[in-house]
Amino acid sequence: MPATAYYIVYDEFSISICTLLDDVFDAISTGALLYGYTDNETMAQEMLNECFQLVEKKN
Repeated sequence: MPATAYYIVYDEFSISICTLLDDVFDAISTGALLYGYTDNETMAQEMLNECFQLVEKKN
């Protein structure tokens, strides 16, 4: 069974965890940035929190 990859993407309005690479490409093509990726769901949640803190500091 292949591992699930979790991609954290964000823009000025939202932060998302995507599991489909096509969704990541769609988001990036509309201006989103890739914060990171992992194959661990718990780590993905932690990265989402880190990303939120980063975006909050920038605003």
